[in-house]
Amino acid sequence: MKNAMRLHAAAFFQKTKPTDPMKKFAKWFLFAATALVVCGACDDKDNEEPAPAPDKISITPKTANVSSKGGEASVMVSSSGQWTLSDNTNDYVTPSALKGKDGDIVKFTVKPNDKEEDQTFSYTFTCGKATASYAITLKKRASQTEEQLEITFVPESNILPREGGNVSVLVTSSDEWTLEGSHTFVHPSATSGSDGAEVTFAVDPNETEEDKVADYVFKMGSKNVPFRITVKGGVIYTLEIVGEKELKFAYTKQEKIAVTLNTNVPYRDLAAEITSTEEGWLTKGVTVQGATETEVIMYFDMTQNDGFDPREASVKITGPKGGEDVLKIKQMPQSQISVEELSYYLETTGAVLEIPVKANVAFDVKLSESAGTWFAYNGFTDSKLKFTYQDLPEGTIRSCTATLTEKEPAAGAQPLTVVLMFSQKPKGMITTAVNMTGTRAWPAWNDPTPVTNMTAFTLEALVNPAAKKNNSILSTIMGIEGKFLVRLGDDYLSWNQIQVVWDSGSYDYYGRPVEGKLSNINMTVNANEWSHIAVTFGEKTIKVYVNGVEKGSSTTNVPSSVNFGIAHNDEQGTRITRCFWVGYSYEHARYFPGMMSELRIWNRVLTADELANATRRYGVDPKSEGLVTYWKCDEGQGNVIKDYTSYRNDLASDGLKWEPVSLP
Repeated sequence: MKNAMRLHAAAFFQKTKPTDPMKKFAKWFLFAATALVVCGACDDKDNEEPAPAPDKISITPKTANVSSKGGEASVMVSSSGQWTLSDNTNDYVTPSALKGKDGDIVKFTVKPNDKEEDQTFSYTFTCGKATASYAITLKKRASQTEEQLEITFVPESNILPREGGNVSVLVTSSDEWTLEGSHTFVHPSATSGSDGAEVTFAVDPNETEEDKVADYVFKMGSKNVPFRITVKGGVIYTLEIVGEKELKFAYTKQEKIAVTLNTNVPYRDLAAEITSTEEGWLTKGVTVQGATETEVIMYFDMTQNDGFDPREASVKITGPKGGEDVLKIKQMPQSQISVEELSYYLETTGAVLEIPVKANVAFDVKLSESAGTWFAYNGFTDSKLKFTYQDLPEGTIRSCTATLTEKEPAAGAQPLTVVLMFSQKPKGMITTAVNMTGTRAWPAWNDPTPVTNMTAFTLEALVNPAAKKNNSILSTIMGIEGKFLVRLGDDYLSWNQIQVVWDSGSYDYYGRPVEGKLSNINMTVNANEWSHIAVTFGEKTIKVYVNGVEKGSSTTNVPSSVNFGIAHNDEQGTRITRCFWVGYSYEHARYFPGMMSELRIWNRVLTADELANATRRYGVDPKSEGLVTYWKCDEGQGNVIKDYTSYRNDLASDGLKWEPVSLP
């Protein structure tokens, strides 16, 4: 600031050129004086320091009465810094400290009074410039020459609020005294005593609207000293929760809970104390007046329970001067019945089957009718379902289900169900499968006739994806890019979600063909698990089945026929003719990451019952009606996959890897 003013003054002198010397001197003097004033003000401001905090000290209590027999009096000191106590040396009172800090408690030890008069001892607590006074009154010893009975108590201390409390009375007497009077709501600590005794009256709360009065008389010889205690009356506050006081909710039942109260406590004064082992899931919201004078609605916000266990809270609702009720809230977790596997292939020899289950709800177990007498449920113990099954007769196959159903779902929630599938059949129907990871295969169409311009067909494949791919990178099963293709994944789809795409016959604004698509979240397969996929086409309807269950269908822009019999080419160059592939479409990155088996094309729509038959997933008769290609993928060596139908449309490849399996 000083430098700035000097620069301004220099500029002034450079620019001003008066001709009259007196005028010149007057201007210079005026400017210099102004600059000094301004600079002086700047200097004062720059050097200004904040005012120190004022000294403060206070004590609690400020006075004390001590019995003639002596005793103790205590004072708590609140101060802004270090304090000192005036040294009032006398023969009766000894303080525990003469200096200290904020929050200290000073005890004054008082000797018995040997005089027949009250003695008062004054002290001063000092902190800086602040002081606080304290006085101790040592009650007089009773007269030794005349009859004397007196009582001492803090003025107005015998008038208590409706909540009750304690009243202390010091007795000065020249002889033994007694206390007369009896009241159910007042409890004196003594009814007789001698000089210097202290009587404490414990007073119960007043639950009525009228004041309560208790009269007592201290007596000694001819002396009578009355003593009255008054407990103020007032409004009796009431509070009651209307309706159920124990509430149970589902994990997403609701986010806001409305609790209706019947109370005469003003709604703004109500408080709610929430106690729970898990913090934060239940919080108090707003409180509003209801439809009547006594109706109040208190709202609570509840978050979703994403845990495994239920959680509980106790809510104590109170008014500041009375009234109380308690609400219990229990929120269930999302019901869970977790089983590692849902499908089980049973040995042909009867045995005991134990299935670990992790559940946070009780559940019932019901077997399907097909369980008959060969499959039995034996209970749930040690977190395990226990079943027994009998030997499988030679040449047969059988299956059943066990449905686990939640017993007591939360109000408004559907019970959780889990279905376990059991199949008993000979093993080893398939012993070898082809691994298509990083490779591809194609038919040379030795005889394309049965797959040319097909008006009805079914595509089947047993697949086991061994690895997850990025959702944006497709995994091709079979078909022709842009014409009719079965694949996994796509932009905005999970890597394991089945998608069927086809030529819809329509074009966009730029003349590009538009694909028809069929996919939904139910059309999925699991990694490292064999799944049977079937796609049917006919009468302008496309359906997708997974493990024999229909998962989706479409009739939108479905063509009347599809031609799979296009001569094979490598799809290179400027004029590309798309053709049929297994494990490939558009680019090499779209390979299938896992094993394949039982690839088939039929020239008819297989029925739902046919596709539901689990046995045929692992093998069919090559001479079956309508079967036009049948690639079993069981060679175990070489780079050719044989077509088992009479058409002999084998698959060539870029190189194949074979793996031993045991299916089912």
